[in-house]
Amino acid sequence: MEQDLPYEMIRNPNLPWGYWCVADPEYEPALIDETGRRWDSLREYLWCGRLSMARRSHWEFVNQLEFLLAVLAGIDRRIVHIEEQVRDLFQGSWDLSFHYACWLKGQGLSNGFDQLSAEGRAVLVMLASTRPRSAAPIPIGLPTIAPQRGFDRGETREDRERIFAVNEKFALNLPARFIREEIDEFPGIKLIGPPEGANIPLGRVLWSMTFGDDFARDRLFAWLIHRLDRWEAWTALASLQGAQALSEHFLQLRFADEPLETG
Repeated sequence: MEQDLPYEMIRNPNLPWGYWCVADPEYEPALIDETGRRWDSLREYLWCGRLSMARRSHWEFVNQLEFLLAVLAGIDRRIVHIEEQVRDLFQGSWDLSFHYACWLKGQGLSNGFDQLSAEGRAVLVMLASTRPRSAAPIPIGLPTIAPQRGFDRGETREDRERIFAVNEKFALNLPARFIREEIDEFPGIKLIGPPEGANIPLGRVLWSMTFGDDFARDRLFAWLIHRLDRWEAWTALASLQGAQALSEHFLQLRFADEPLETG
């Protein structure tokens, strides 16, 4: 039966999820799916029609879809180590994280937290494309850097800078972003917050850190680039709780999933 076939065999996986719907502005709701049901939006069709989830209040509906988008974007950008995922997205709740991973796999959107399915990526593209204009864009398809241990003797600098340049160009469109910049003649990284001010809105530094050399700085910047989809949330954390709270959060994430070596 058709419903038992993989998504990519019955749909075009290169297009956003829901591309098969038809808009009929003469009647409300205006969006018609292939079975004739009407929906207010593609997001409602996904949440209530495809995933069979209750809509409840508008705030909860939007919040849950944004959370789904955050999880899918994280999986798409990198291999998400489980403890980091638990701490950064699920506020330390292993039970919720495990349940969500099982739910994603059961819905056919991913195989847990390791890799998106073809439908999962189509859903990611649709959700990222239907965010309000005020929301930060979601990085999809940007290059990332393979983890490397130790000094590279300059052998990977050219590739590293090329990948950094692509991501830094994307970040220019974000309301807040991490940048590489010298701080008191030392290599550094700054988090520049969204512009504020009545007359001339200006971004302000919310967090900064200096390093002993460029390579040490670039290792952290590469880690941040891998998690570009989380910059919006981390900016909110620094704005509300301060730079120290963000540093502590980074420290917890950085050592998540590290083996405990003794002896």
